[in-house]
Amino acid sequence: MISYRWRPELDAEELAQVTALIGTAAEYDAEAGFSTIDASVPAERSRGGVRITHLPIRARRDLSVHADAPWVTVAYLNLRVDPAGEGVVRFVVHPDYRSRGVATLLVEELGLDVTAPEGWCGTGARTLRAWAYGTHPAAERLAARFGIAAVDRQWTLVRHLSGPWSLPLKEVDAGIVVPASESADDSASAFEFEEAVLSRPCGATSAPGSTRVIAVSDPEGPAGLVRFEARTVPYGEFRGAWIRAAVVAPRVRGRGLGSALLTRALGEMRDAGAQVALIRVDPVDERTVRVLRLLSFEQEEIHTLFGIGAT
Repeated sequence: MISYRWRPELDAEELAQVTALIGTAAEYDAEAGFSTIDASVPAERSRGGVRITHLPIRARRDLSVHADAPWVTVAYLNLRVDPAGEGVVRFVVHPDYRSRGVATLLVEELGLDVTAPEGWCGTGARTLRAWAYGTHPAAERLAARFGIAAVDRQWTLVRHLSGPWSLPLKEVDAGIVVPASESADDSASAFEFEEAVLSRPCGATSAPGSTRVIAVSDPEGPAGLVRFEARTVPYGEFRGAWIRAAVVAPRVRGRGLGSALLTRALGEMRDAGAQVALIRVDPVDERTVRVLRLLSFEQEEIHTLFGIGAT
């Protein structure tokens, strides 16, 4: 038996329990690279037309059937719904309660009907999307059982920066001087540049002050950008760092600018202590995949976006 109730925001006790659950799950899942929820998410509130709803899921400790067993938080679902009714789901189950039917029971009780007048479960969501990073086997089983479609894919590509599997970084002359990076937090110009040319971000959750940006322009305006993490995170037995976005304006493609930007970023990541560089890409984007292959990136993982309802 589980207990749950939708909340526009969590009270202090719920927030503490959910934050602890997220931290425990993130530590447990770090090596496998499964989906994690940023610790700031449980404190989010609706704003700017985006509706945030929280669903802490509780059960008696060890799923006991005894009435005197205490209730504990065993899972958490966060739903973000934009003004168009597109809902993004983030969901995590405490490691001690996985493979025990918590997620299955929740879906059975909530259902997946997004056609109701008030959307899914009255939240306003007309569509639902949820990423399963690392292609978690439990997510695959749940999707198969309830007929949830896979609507998109991403790959994680990895490039060794040090050690016996690393290859030298070769500078690329793209005809544009590529400067050193600057802090994304301190650079309004970098943000404006990114808004102008960034098509689709990829990567992992960043920490405040950790993101670096290399942006270049030519006489016609913004030409290219790479955004990456200066901090490292565990990745298997290595220290890894994420490239969060790499973009080249269409008018300057084919000149090697993307390779030049990435090479500069990789060098800075290596000097900051990263042993491997990581990036998530859309496998349909053949141009980007080809550039990364030429820079010695290799495919490591496949990620799946599951969805309900047309968008």
